[in-house]
Amino acid sequence: MSWGGKTVATLTFGAGCAVFGWFVRDLAGFNQKIAPAPAPTAPAVAVVTAAAEPFNPPEPFVGHVEPVQEVDVLPQISGYVKEVKFAEGADVKAGDLLFEIDPEQYAAADRLRRAELEKAKSEVGVAEAEVDRAARYLKRMKAADSRGITQTELDQAETAHVAALAKLTSAKAGVGEAEANLALAAFNLKHTKVFAPISGRIGKAFMHAGDYVAPTKGALARVVQTDPVRVTFPITDREYLTWRTERDALRVRLKLADGSLYADDGTWEFDDNEMSASTATMMVRVLFPNASRALVPNAFVTVLQDRKNPQPVVTVPAPAMVRTAKSTGVWVLDGEDKAHFKAVKAGKRAEGRVVAEGLEPGSRVVFQGVHKLGEDMKTRVVDASTFQ
Repeated sequence: MSWGGKTVATLTFGAGCAVFGWFVRDLAGFNQKIAPAPAPTAPAVAVVTAAAEPFNPPEPFVGHVEPVQEVDVLPQISGYVKEVKFAEGADVKAGDLLFEIDPEQYAAADRLRRAELEKAKSEVGVAEAEVDRAARYLKRMKAADSRGITQTELDQAETAHVAALAKLTSAKAGVGEAEANLALAAFNLKHTKVFAPISGRIGKAFMHAGDYVAPTKGALARVVQTDPVRVTFPITDREYLTWRTERDALRVRLKLADGSLYADDGTWEFDDNEMSASTATMMVRVLFPNASRALVPNAFVTVLQDRKNPQPVVTVPAPAMVRTAKSTGVWVLDGEDKAHFKAVKAGKRAEGRVVAEGLEPGSRVVFQGVHKLGEDMKTRVVDASTFQ
């Protein structure tokens, strides 16, 4: 195909214009790329002013409530229960009558033993009279003229005196035996009445009227002391050292199952004399008053240990504490809102706060936006709610 000269010229001119247009557009784009970038925006941060305040987070332990005393009431004799003298679940005092065992056979045995004792005492009187008579006869025989008595008569007098003495000794032994039998009978009769050995709260009766009881047949009831009670809990070897050196400065409280705090503080009572080989812990006992009976033996509670009079310390929100390869610290702002890293020692941590040892009170500490910061960087302080 042939092209006319005018046509070729026209096409050449159009192509040139197109190339020139592209060049102009590209040059305009180049000018836009090399325009200076805008200045970076200062990072937004939230700050808190550090203050020295009492910081007393409690150390929690799992505690077990135990009675100071608990006694199974056992019968000392055998027999049939005549009457139960208490209401189940009631408070009892030491010496209160709890059970009565049928006393009929023991009362009869007591009367019998008393009669035997009286008989034994009378036999002693008879024996003493015989000894006196034999002694006087022997004395007369010895004082008589040897020509008026024979040796046989003297020997018989001496033998009679010895026999009387032996009979008196036997009679006195009979009195001792009768007294022992009477004491045993009196013991049995006395223990037909079963009394509370300690003060506390009594549970259900295991035996009732008409039941046959004996020392080998088990307990009649159980009495548990409810006020005060002790709470036991294990502590580690490190915590034990704190207990030994700072016990008087520590306070022990309880958190109950419903989350409420128990009204009374505890008093240290006892720590064990060795660590458990299996758990590497030692048992500690703390005494608590329990007039309200809120603490029930064998229940579990949370033990809270803290200080009675905590000293003021500087704390910061936990997110403010950062850890670098070299140290632990916080970012603080100067008067121009520039950030500076302050190395501090992180102490006890609780409830979203941490002790910052070495930080001056009044420091403006960054606790939101810390990941954006660098040394001497200008910041923009905003309200913490903007980070939520």
